[in-house]
Amino acid sequence: MNSPNNSETTVEQITEKARELEAIYDVVQDPIVLIDSNFNIQRANLATIDFVKIFEFEKILNRKCFEVLYQKSEICPYCPYSKMQVKEKKQTSREIFIRTQEKKQTLNIEFYPYPKNEGEFWIVEKISDVTKQKEKEEESFRMRNLASLGILVSGIAHELNNPLTGISLTLQNLASSWKTANPEQIEKRLEMIKNDTARAAMIVSDIISFAKSEKVKVTLGNIAETIHRAKDTIARLYPHLSKNILWKIDYDNDYQFPFHPAKMERLFMNLFRNSLQAFDYRAGEINVSIRKTKNMIHIIVEDDAGGIPDSIIHKIFDPFFTNNKSGTGTGLGLSICHSIVKEHEGNISVKSSDNKTRFKISFPVLDSTEGVTA
Repeated sequence: MNSPNNSETTVEQITEKARELEAIYDVVQDPIVLIDSNFNIQRANLATIDFVKIFEFEKILNRKCFEVLYQKSEICPYCPYSKMQVKEKKQTSREIFIRTQEKKQTLNIEFYPYPKNEGEFWIVEKISDVTKQKEKEEESFRMRNLASLGILVSGIAHELNNPLTGISLTLQNLASSWKTANPEQIEKRLEMIKNDTARAAMIVSDIISFAKSEKVKVTLGNIAETIHRAKDTIARLYPHLSKNILWKIDYDNDYQFPFHPAKMERLFMNLFRNSLQAFDYRAGEINVSIRKTKNMIHIIVEDDAGGIPDSIIHKIFDPFFTNNKSGTGTGLGLSICHSIVKEHEGNISVKSSDNKTRFKISFPVLDSTEGVTA
């Protein structure tokens, strides 16, 4: 049998351990409460007193948690207690926003089940005030949006300025020489104005496509013909960038499947324009291949314009991201490509190595849309 001295020592040790745990409990800066199965607060740390502005434990304990903590007259709608009873008793959390006459707060509440008796458990609730953290996140988000808007506006201004300047100079030239110019010269200058106008319209169309999402209406189309049209349009709109480019478009069938013709052409126009801008007037190759495997059409677009650094390749489909020279590009082209592919339930990926960049676009097709041999 234990002697009285041993029993006293054991009680003292337990008491000391309890004091240590209580000290640790009270050091925690976030409110922590122990709530019984009737939603009454049984224990609370010092931080709880400061949180509820009730400075006596006696006025907190054995009162309803929703009354003391959140000034509610009934059980909180986000309370997990009933769900925790019927499911596995695991930790869960909620983020809530509360407003009082004095302040507004964003709180992260964590709930931990505490087994009490057989078939019964209480809840340990920890409350973290994340208001300042959320305000910083919102401010950071706002600043990123402003920075993105600045990039967009700068890019739009630069991109529109180029064709508008071309139109202005060509019109000035026509105004000064139209009486003496022969019809061929006038026709050539009008064609230049037409191309510059189309470039400006393409930029505006990019912005509208990004801002306005519409349901895709598809028709059966020939993907090779669409890619050829995109290539011809880009070469016409950017004659100086494309004059030293060797184009290769390879396919073994005239594959047909349902797609939106204008959006599909825009997809490849944006990819080709991205390649031309990467070449920056240098000579090079843009290779396109079209193949079918099982129920997928795969299109590879590859250029040897220098590749994309590993540090930014994961960002290239992000809206407003551009790696072009400062002030050039809207940063929307590849983001729009990504959106168009997803609208057609396809996939787009990019790889870069050995100074080459390869985009792979895959679209699902049905057996009934097998390629028709030319």
